Amino acid sequence: MKPREDLQKAHERRKNRESLLETLESIIVAFVLAFLFRAFVVEAFVIPTGSMAATLYGAHLEFTCSDCGYKFAVGYDGPSSAESRPLCPNCSLAQRVPPRVHVYSGDRILVLKFLYDYEEPHRWDVMVFRNPTNPSDNYIKRVVALPGEALELVRGDVTINGQIAHKTDKAQEALWMIVHDTRYRPTRRDWEPRWLPEKGWRNQEAGFILEKAPERDKVAWIIYRHRDPAGQPSNILDFYAYNSAGSMRYLGASTCTDVCLRTEVTAAQATSVAVIELRAYKDRFRLELTAEGSEQPSRILVNDKVVAQSSSGVLPVGRSVTVEAANVDHALRLLVGGKRVARLVSADTTEQGDPIYQPKPLSEDERQRFEHPLGDDLRNMAAEIRMGARGGPLTIAYLRLDRDVYYTNEMMRGTRGEGLAPGHGTEGNSFLLQEGEFFVCGDNSPKSFDGRLWDLPRPVVPRRNLVGKAFFVYWPAAGWRVGLPLAPDPTGWRLVH
Repeated sequence: MKPREDLQKAHERRKNRESLLETLESIIVAFVLAFLFRAFVVEAFVIPTGSMAATLYGAHLEFTCSDCGYKFAVGYDGPSSAESRPLCPNCSLAQRVPPRVHVYSGDRILVLKFLYDYEEPHRWDVMVFRNPTNPSDNYIKRVVALPGEALELVRGDVTINGQIAHKTDKAQEALWMIVHDTRYRPTRRDWEPRWLPEKGWRNQEAGFILEKAPERDKVAWIIYRHRDPAGQPSNILDFYAYNSAGSMRYLGASTCTDVCLRTEVTAAQATSVAVIELRAYKDRFRLELTAEGSEQPSRILVNDKVVAQSSSGVLPVGRSVTVEAANVDHALRLLVGGKRVARLVSADTTEQGDPIYQPKPLSEDERQRFEHPLGDDLRNMAAEIRMGARGGPLTIAYLRLDRDVYYTNEMMRGTRGEGLAPGHGTEGNSFLLQEGEFFVCGDNSPKSFDGRLWDLPRPVVPRRNLVGKAFFVYWPAAGWRVGLPLAPDPTGWRLVH
């Protein structure tokens, strides 16, 4: 019989072997589960290009404007990107690129692979799919049309079966693109202020204060004047700062009238009224926000007709509150403190409850005069934006203006020698989807190779090509962010909408 010590050693050896086998078994099970998880549940992808910017970044450079301090990204398409002088989207200043510039890789995202096994994709989903022109490549775009629908991109908007498609709140928030924000103030001598206050207003940090209301219940206005990179009065165009290291065409070729004004206001007394006016071509919109305790309701007017109003005042007296007013997709949005405040009176609404309007008809000559104005009279511009006050003192903390995404009508060059032809689904070239087909476009419309440009008999994503829905950026634009190589920027973690 073995001595007790030998039996103990043999027992320990057996336990070590069993422990090793259990560890190996756990590792194998973990690999199998990870493989199954990746294959059927969630998979990670890297965004390779800027076709979805600014929702998702591909390889890019990052800048902080040397004048106003606004931070922005510029797509990297090779050494030539670092040799150009990209433009700040807030103040239009051309940036100097240092001799050595760090190139950040694209956002890393998680994709829900099982979701579309149980439900159909929805319009405005950001979707990963196998590229119909090369199924070995994965692409990521936004769904804009569904099976059985007729798609036509008209003046930058998505129309389905002849009717404009309204975005969800979350998709719309992702698709706003900055025009100007007063919280980032340029200091250069030749800078022309974008917001011009009338008598009574005085500047206060990033905003304005009206200490005494004008007489006879008139409105004291602060008027927005847009300028091009050369400093000349201009319409708001579909400028993409992300593309500004490339061709001059990305300085903007299409006029944008779908805009959103965001601000923070403080009503000093119950008689104070904040007024926002927007104009798109021949249609004028007025949004009046009265203070709590006022006898007057807050209202939305289209061409002097009330289409929605609240039951009472909506601005708290003596306390600041955020305000968002937008004209987008032929609907008017008014949010105070993040909530819609005006109920329907005499108009149809979107699913979110925003009143819908039908634009006044325009002849082509009228449209051309608006889009290519002579002189600098704001009345000749395609869009006007102004904010004002009446009835009592009002403080405006800041003013930020954004524009909506503009889906461009690209021309495609066929591979069979047909020459240039209108892109699929573009204006005047409606495209009808069949069962099991989805039409996709990139958010960076001028630089997106998507359904508009695929030289295929059916330029769509068939259901069998779906990979999944993008839902989370888990590793934003990998780079040197927190002192460690390839460390993610946690401030960029976000859901994808």
